[in-house]
Amino acid sequence: MTGGSLGLALQYYEEIKKKDASAEVVLLNMVGEYVRWFEQTYKTSLCRERTGVNFYSLGGQVRYFLLPDKVIKCLSHISGAAKNLHSKASSLRPMSDSNSYPHAVHCARDVLTGIREQTGTGYSLLERLSVVFDGGLGFQGKICGALAGAIMGINLLLGYDIRKMSYLQTLDDFLIGHLALLKKKPTDKKESFAIGKEIVKKFKDESGALECKDITGRTFTGWNDFQECIGTSEKCHKLIKLMIKEASNAIQK
Repeated sequence: MTGGSLGLALQYYEEIKKKDASAEVVLLNMVGEYVRWFEQTYKTSLCRERTGVNFYSLGGQVRYFLLPDKVIKCLSHISGAAKNLHSKASSLRPMSDSNSYPHAVHCARDVLTGIREQTGTGYSLLERLSVVFDGGLGFQGKICGALAGAIMGINLLLGYDIRKMSYLQTLDDFLIGHLALLKKKPTDKKESFAIGKEIVKKFKDESGALECKDITGRTFTGWNDFQECIGTSEKCHKLIKLMIKEASNAIQK
């Protein structure tokens, strides 16, 4: 669902780059439609609910990898999401909104920008696309954008570029990553799954939840509603600063 939202933004990248926040508002509304479609089609947006697997346990990982029904379900959802996005790509809407929008506060983008300023690790394209995480993916109250920004920032350094990797190397790194999730103590190894797990833990310890709606205690009707909330929320600003700090420290190490 998150990958599809970024893919949707990528289709509109040139328009978003040329226009002000009005284009981002149109995009966020489209992402909201996509997220609602995904949740209605697959009954939930949460991986742990769709798979019924605890990836932090050996039994859960064995269940996932050795019995095919869970993997097949994931592949089916990926295929369905790709088809949905392909149908949207064939009939792209114009990014038209007659309203004017002032400078805005963003979740994932502000974290990615902060990481780049502190470490030099950044990617302007990803920063621009990450607006889709505002309000928990198109104002739908899903994953917190600050957390998503931190994970993406770390992956700019440690993530896998499977276009340049052999199949066996991809499989090897994928399996090593999942094994890292089973370790109870932090590891010094430069491995994205292990570091990401620690970032998620620190975030949840501070916020008490991973989803925007649970952190803020609300969902949003749109851009203005979201901006009013995040612009005055000490909790959101604290989490953004925390994620910039934790991700930057991990990258510098």
